[in-house]
Amino acid sequence: MLAVDIKNLTFAYDGGAPVLRDICFSVSAGEAFVIAGPSGSGKTTLCNILCGVIPNAVKGDLSGQIAIMGIDPREAGLPQTALCAGMAFQDAESQIICTTVEDELAFALENLCRPPDEIRQRVDELLIEFGLISLRGASPNSLSGGQKKLLTIASVLAPSPPILILDEPMSGLDAEGRELVLSAIERQKSRGRTVIVVEHDMKLAGFADRWLLLNNGKIAACGKPSDIQRDENLLGELGLFVP
Repeated sequence: MLAVDIKNLTFAYDGGAPVLRDICFSVSAGEAFVIAGPSGSGKTTLCNILCGVIPNAVKGDLSGQIAIMGIDPREAGLPQTALCAGMAFQDAESQIICTTVEDELAFALENLCRPPDEIRQRVDELLIEFGLISLRGASPNSLSGGQKKLLTIASVLAPSPPILILDEPMSGLDAEGRELVLSAIERQKSRGRTVIVVEHDMKLAGFADRWLLLNNGKIAACGKPSDIQRDENLLGELGLFVP
């Protein structure tokens, strides 16, 4: 089954030139998929399309075929798409809105009007899974950078979307924080969840089944990491670190 199926996708923000041009790729259910490329190549824009932020919240000219777990975000709308694909943004602090860790994890479920007992059970599961149980009542502002990233990941996973999208989740973290995030990614992959990660440091992308490289809004390469790494000239041109 395909978790993501994109054909001939082109997008331009209102009044601008195309940021993405004729993008075609698919992601199988349960696959770990890394999107990489130079700054400004369209990585974050592509992720915002996959999770429905574009065009439901951010407008622009979007064309092509888009299927996320079989639905088109343009027709389904942002709330329904979010149940299929949850996205944690690069800046964790911008995504955190509640005053305690526990409330942050419960927020999405409360908005979905889930029963209180179900919310408490799911919050407890997430606190344990992400190692945040001792921080249940803590302010998110008191967390380390790695813990904040874990909190945002756990929050988007609260409704159990089958697709998890992470925009440069290890950006700005120290070695300990990166290890926390990598462990979380590996755990989701082992459980069969589709994981799509934007990354610029390819030495941190060893968990991926495939890489998609973007350059100037177009696909430069898509395939197994071992195959792409053979093209050292391409990786050099894109400024990507070769493991």
